[in-house]
Amino acid sequence: MDTLIHLDPLPSVESSFAIDEHLSEQAGTRLARLWCHRPSLVLGLRDARLPHADEAISHFRSLGFEVHVRTSGGRLVVLDEGVLNVAIAFSGEHLPSVDEGFRLITATFRESIHGLGLDCEVGEIPGSVCAGKYDISIEGRKIAGVSQRRRRAFALLHGFLLVEGTGRQRAQDAITFYDLAGAPPKDAVQPGTMAALSEFQGSCTIQTAARAVEDVLRAIPDPVPSGDGTGWTG
Repeated sequence: MDTLIHLDPLPSVESSFAIDEHLSEQAGTRLARLWCHRPSLVLGLRDARLPHADEAISHFRSLGFEVHVRTSGGRLVVLDEGVLNVAIAFSGEHLPSVDEGFRLITATFRESIHGLGLDCEVGEIPGSVCAGKYDISIEGRKIAGVSQRRRRAFALLHGFLLVEGTGRQRAQDAITFYDLAGAPPKDAVQPGTMAALSEFQGSCTIQTAARAVEDVLRAIPDPVPSGDGTGWTG
């Protein structure tokens, strides 16, 4: 699979998401893009509808954060220069199913992390930022999460991987947002549920993580009709 790497932040986080979606809409696309961005809060639709979301957004903008509401699934994600974003775009006749898409991007992260010499697990980390059953964790702390955006003719798989910095600070940013926005207790983020790869391996950088992910992506085979209607076995 061809891979584009944009580790120098674009003018806005919205523009990065727009590029990902544009790529996924091109006929016959099988392409991945890796990118980073300056400090940003990327909200899910539920986050943007919280009773005091406007006040929370204003607070973070006053601190220099960008704020963007994403169209793919999931909840709030904290991005910065130490977070590697991965987008895998497909369009055309043969698309992975929803479950296959989640398995594909999860396996991409898992194999990349193994390539960096670390072991990880897949499964929900309750109390983490944007918790879900495809969370990827090391020693019980979430280091990566995934989501999807789909239409009839395309699938766009998104994921974030915490590489540099600390998971605790990003969790604290999420806690602050939800406290200010008036989120119900069930949305609470807990300190100590997040980590970055560099906290387990000090030599890990955005550049080394991007190379590891790119190596895995380039090895993904072309889809082969599976006979079950999905047209996907890769």
